[in-house]
Amino acid sequence: MKLFDIGFIGNLKLNNRVIMAPMNVGGNNDSDGCLSQRGIDYFVERAKGGTGMIVTGAVRVTREFERDHKTIPLWMLFADHMIHAKWISELSERCHDYGTKVCLQLTPGGGRQAGAYAQTNNLAIGPSENPCYYPPYKDTRSLEKYEIEKIVFAFEKAARLIKESGADAIQLHGHEGYLLDQFTSPLWNRRNDEYGGSLKNRLRFSKELILAIKRGASDDFPVIYRYGLSHFIEGGRSIEEGLEMAKLLESFGVDALDIDAGVYENWYLPHPPTTIPCGSFAYLSEYVKSVVKIPVISSARIGYPEIAENILRKNQADFISLGRPLIADPFWCKKAKAREFNKIRPCLACHEGCLKRLMQYKYLSCAVNPTAGNEEYLHLNVSNKRKEILIVGGGISGMVAAITCAKRGHNVTLLERRSSLGGNFRLDLIPSFKNDYKRYIEYLIDELSNYNVIIHLNHFFEKKQLNEFKADVIINASGSTFKKLDIIGVKDDDIVSPFSLYQVKDYSSLNVAIIGGGLVGVEAALNVVLQGGQATIIEKYDELAKQSYRANKQHLIYLLKQNKIQTYLNTEVISSNGSALFCKDKDLNEFVVDYNSISFCVGMLPNSLEFEEMENVLTIGDADNVDNVMNAVWTAFRKSRLI
Repeated sequence: MKLFDIGFIGNLKLNNRVIMAPMNVGGNNDSDGCLSQRGIDYFVERAKGGTGMIVTGAVRVTREFERDHKTIPLWMLFADHMIHAKWISELSERCHDYGTKVCLQLTPGGGRQAGAYAQTNNLAIGPSENPCYYPPYKDTRSLEKYEIEKIVFAFEKAARLIKESGADAIQLHGHEGYLLDQFTSPLWNRRNDEYGGSLKNRLRFSKELILAIKRGASDDFPVIYRYGLSHFIEGGRSIEEGLEMAKLLESFGVDALDIDAGVYENWYLPHPPTTIPCGSFAYLSEYVKSVVKIPVISSARIGYPEIAENILRKNQADFISLGRPLIADPFWCKKAKAREFNKIRPCLACHEGCLKRLMQYKYLSCAVNPTAGNEEYLHLNVSNKRKEILIVGGGISGMVAAITCAKRGHNVTLLERRSSLGGNFRLDLIPSFKNDYKRYIEYLIDELSNYNVIIHLNHFFEKKQLNEFKADVIINASGSTFKKLDIIGVKDDDIVSPFSLYQVKDYSSLNVAIIGGGLVGVEAALNVVLQGGQATIIEKYDELAKQSYRANKQHLIYLLKQNKIQTYLNTEVISSNGSALFCKDKDLNEFVVDYNSISFCVGMLPNSLEFEEMENVLTIGDADNVDNVMNAVWTAFRKSRLI
């Protein structure tokens, strides 16, 4: 496979074409700016898995800007003092043991992404005065030229430290509308000095940073520049200007370009959810390859070896950048090289374990890989006593528990009352726009067969069967069922299960009123309309898909608008006449919604089984607490591993 050909960035030799994309590890960064031992373990696990080069999350080079003595220490990496040589050197040495190169991503700052404290205390900076993205939306102040010079000098010192500490390359963070990106775009840069005006002037700050790195680390030390070829927002960078930018950056001495897309206003582009097909952004790196001679890296939503390989073979890029897929499966590369594609644990692009946890000030992890970021504590060992485990329920939590127990060396029997595994995510209930979930269920089913789990389908558990199975431990993974509302005039014959709306079939005769605009209701409406039906969403509160991560929700709402799906927020259903729902909004306006079917997507309740009061019963997933896939996986793994 071309994925595993040797590649070069400048004079740096990489063992393959797979690069781990930069991503902050959150709580695994210490408050002194060093990467914790757990953070080092996290990256080294990906080196063990065969990744060609690892790029760290953003590293700051000075504490002089965007903070003061009252600023609460942030979980962010630093390279502004010799104390930081210890984490850079240890990370580099350990990754080098496995032939993996280490690249530090450097940033001059967040700019308009500053928080409330920075805004209120005049610490938010930018090329010009611009409203900050987050509340209270105060303006950044314009950096003075002498301050720019200070930042440039700090980059030179940091580059020297980084090289001396044993790292192999530096990446400049010029993406997503952060400070460096703001300088490059007239949307945010309205300066009248040599740092504003023409594209070349707007790139002057970038050029000075590139040259500073070369001065500090040497001319032949590889520098990668990461940016979005287009912002895809009004007034932002166009693709055409992005290509001119690529040519200028090459002339400044950059050794490779890492191409992405988007900004905070359309976060589903730089952080694409499952509803965006894999490989969607490869055309951007292909454009760049047509205008430069240096290597080009394709980023964002690649996911699977066959897609990555195709991008390389079509000459759309020279390297592939993987972020979340390597969090989900650190051994992605080794499995892909062995062509064991079915053994790669797929990333769901859900953001629940990675970005959402970062926003909650937790360490970065993964919905489908609980060990990510906690490799030592959650390492799975073989049990010193083999037990008989009976698992009731073949959904995600049941399958994960079965695999976990089997890996521990236990004998596992799994009972599923339906004719197929997957529970709420059975293969026939997964829409085309959730292909990652389909691949994940297939992965779990394959794992069950690899570990010889005994599976009984079409088997409804009853307490009297306990003597038959002689289990030491029973795991209740029986899942949950949808709630229903009592609405005057609604007939049982008109009610359809949300599950039926997730199937791949012809819905042209269906006009469904979906009561409940959470994630299930929104996805159900999309699936119906994409396959020829009509759907209307009626939501009691003021927000759709409220529990979804921001990038995922942004794109879902975009798809609802694109497909002209009618939605009503702050609306209650009063009654029905059998073919229309009588509704009332928060302003007490009354209206009707026609339908020929109704689906209640208003939450779920844990299933109740008769052995709940028995000893040696472990309850996991929705049977314990109705939540998302991450809850199903994490409760199953973390509890089952202790048996």
